[in-house]
Amino acid sequence: MDCVLVVLDSTLNPYDQVNITIIGNLAARKIPVMVVANKTDLRKANLKRIENAFPQYKVVGISALRNKNIEDFYRNLFKLVR
Repeated sequence: MDCVLVVLDSTLNPYDQVNITIIGNLAARKIPVMVVANKTDLRKANLKRIENAFPQYKVVGISALRNKNIEDFYRNLFKLVR
């Protein structure tokens, strides 16, 4: 695999045991990771909280529903897999 996209709900707490375990296992295997924070169009979204939870990774905020920031998502994805 070239990379893994970890898609998180930006309205929820990223410090979930599952998130930490998955990302920790990927880091241990030295697999390239990009964290995608979805639902950034919602008022409760908190992109900064996700960036603070996983500072070692690029975090891209998107709204899949509203097709917001998708170009930035693709640009960062292509940078990661080069």
